[in-house]
Amino acid sequence: MQSIREILRDSTKRLKNVAQNPYKEASLLLSFSLHVEPIWLMGHDEDIMDIPADFLENIKRRENHCPLEYLLNSASFYSRDFYVDARVLIPRPETEILVDKVISTCRDIDKPSIVEIGVGSGIISIMLSTLVPNAKVIATDISQDALDVARINAKRHSVEDKIKFIKCNLLDGVYEKIDILVSNPPYIKKDEVLDKNLSYEPDLALFGGEKGDEILKKIIDEAIRREVKILACEMGYDQKDKIKNYLKQYSLNAKFYQDLSGIDRGFILESSY
Repeated sequence: MQSIREILRDSTKRLKNVAQNPYKEASLLLSFSLHVEPIWLMGHDEDIMDIPADFLENIKRRENHCPLEYLLNSASFYSRDFYVDARVLIPRPETEILVDKVISTCRDIDKPSIVEIGVGSGIISIMLSTLVPNAKVIATDISQDALDVARINAKRHSVEDKIKFIKCNLLDGVYEKIDILVSNPPYIKKDEVLDKNLSYEPDLALFGGEKGDEILKKIIDEAIRREVKILACEMGYDQKDKIKNYLKQYSLNAKFYQDLSGIDRGFILESSY
């Protein structure tokens, strides 16, 4: 038996080597176990209680670098809450830029047909369905696990009837005309050493092949074969020149963009089909 203050004090010490804000993370994990808001803990810090078993297990997992988002089954994107677990990649803030780019490029298209390759947790398709209300959105993924998570989030954000989910590789199951193709595909090379927290995320969502850019190139090929008007993709920080050179065979030039840290993050390819 310990007070909430003592539980948080001891847990904060355990997380100091893995968390930027160990007290905040300990508070989030304890409130999650108790099914209360974190602010509730502040008014009950003298309460004596048995330490919840699931809380101790989550502290142990966090000590071993398991991402907090997986422990809380929650990640923020566009200031909205999305369900996540180890079946999908954790949303990154820089992917919001990709969504912004798609929105800005489809303003002049009436009822755009948007297809996402590799839906993952569903964040891109869901936000596009929300922010481009007249769009028709199709989301594909080779992973049934990812599609299951994406459907959870589509229902949570009330767009489950606005997105067509298809289990397939790339565009194999998509037969409709495509105005905009968007993807945040796997683009890490096979032998790259990852941070410890990334080891918990699914390999299928991280590794793009021996060199890392293989799937990106396949997506470009698909976009050109299907005469897609706009292709918007994220890419690796070191893949700008590779994509530029690959596009030369098609006599095409992409517009590349950076994230808020000045790192090359993605590209937009517009065609006149």
